[in-house]
Amino acid sequence: MDNGKLSVRYARALFQLSQEQGCEDAVYDGLTRFAHNYLLAISQFNEVLADPIVPKDEKVKLMEMAVGEPLHDTLRQFIAFVAEQKREDKMFLIAMKFMEMYRAKHNILSTQVTTATELSEATYEKIKAFVKQTFDAEAEIDVKIDPSLIGGFILDIENNRMDASVAGQLNALKNKLKQ
Repeated sequence: MDNGKLSVRYARALFQLSQEQGCEDAVYDGLTRFAHNYLLAISQFNEVLADPIVPKDEKVKLMEMAVGEPLHDTLRQFIAFVAEQKREDKMFLIAMKFMEMYRAKHNILSTQVTTATELSEATYEKIKAFVKQTFDAEAEIDVKIDPSLIGGFILDIENNRMDASVAGQLNALKNKLKQ
């Protein structure tokens, strides 16, 4: 079966179950932590979860560790189910599809802000207000620090980018001068 279709089916089943049980926020939070931790150690996760020699219970422990605490019982049971079905290597895709469904239902836009320095709380709130006003949606903000920007920021909202960085302005000026 196609990995995309499989992950959508599993994610949809978990999404419906978590809605019925009133724990979709807790499951979303757990899967968000899982996805973040998975991306930090992607090669090791892929290696272990795809290895048929690694026992199922070890794979379950690894996935539960990646979720961290608190781990809702519904998510714990789902992880065990995925392992039982020998679909552990699809867990990241399932998590991403679930998160996509959750964000769509709750009108949340995944937003990344890249800045040269730490954001102040006031700036953070201004970005949230900008997203709310412009897109009529809540912003889930991931902040990255990149000193090479010199100053300013780059704001990525879904497929839209606003580059208000000093480095971006310098590059634009450089390109303009080349013409």
